[in-house]
Amino acid sequence: MPGIGVVVNPHAGNNRRRPDHVRRFEKIVGPHGIVRVTPDLAAIEEVARELADARVDIVAVCGGDGTHFRTLSALRRAYGNDTLPLFLPLRAGTMNYIARSIGCIHGRPEHVLAHVVRDYRHGRTHDVVERHLLLVNDEHAGFVVGCGVIVNYLQLYYSEPRPGPVTAIRLIARLITSAFAGTSLVRGVFRRVEADIDCDDERVPFRTFTVILGGTVTHIALGFKPMYLAARKRHHFHLLAGPIGPLRLARKIIRFRRGFPLEEPEFYDNLARSVTIRFAVPTRFMMDGDILDPVPALALKTGPLISMIRG
Repeated sequence: MPGIGVVVNPHAGNNRRRPDHVRRFEKIVGPHGIVRVTPDLAAIEEVARELADARVDIVAVCGGDGTHFRTLSALRRAYGNDTLPLFLPLRAGTMNYIARSIGCIHGRPEHVLAHVVRDYRHGRTHDVVERHLLLVNDEHAGFVVGCGVIVNYLQLYYSEPRPGPVTAIRLIARLITSAFAGTSLVRGVFRRVEADIDCDDERVPFRTFTVILGGTVTHIALGFKPMYLAARKRHHFHLLAGPIGPLRLARKIIRFRRGFPLEEPEFYDNLARSVTIRFAVPTRFMMDGDILDPVPALALKTGPLISMIRG
């Protein structure tokens, strides 16, 4: 029996508060799996190769959404063209929107893992949902990518002394207030990105953008569901892009959160198979909550389907 591989990011918020997670996970999986700690990117690559060599049936990742994309990227490289194992996202970050988006059962990571391990030991079928990975520059494999507002917001959020859902909600409230008051806070977050975007060989009809967001899952942080089409059609992802201003977005924030079309003339909203973004100057982008170094261009396309365990 190949077993279960558990990957633990010791820097994730919940794991820092619960340093006994590794010991608990080792006790839960017992002889049916292995537990590995990944303190840096090099360790993630090494563990991914170990799991590929062992041909594990399930990979459980205990970390934030960024840890999930880093691990999936390394697993894709390690597995090559082979089918990836079942993926179990364990909630240990501050947002955990990947687990939320697919409807993972709630509970502490050790409780969710114990539930899945019990089913595995008894040969029971897991509750599984399939999603495409979103590939970025054929290097990163995750679920959500963004530029513009999302990156600027995250930079503010990560600069806060106590990141978390309460801090994120307060920051959004400050931005909405700033949008109606026209203060410098919202102007800084809504700095425009100059780029040419081609979606399936169709030029997106804007030259500057405040929002560029694409994903194969519906949710982002705090229950926002902007990519409402993400799971609609195989081999496609949802692309949102445009120069929409802060006041117009603030007035439709409820629609943006609940997953309804904004119906704005300055907003491109469509399904895509592949997208090319060419920036006027190298630009930072976000992948599953992690901010990555500036790049001159982004090539987005749907990757392989991955089966994720909900419970």
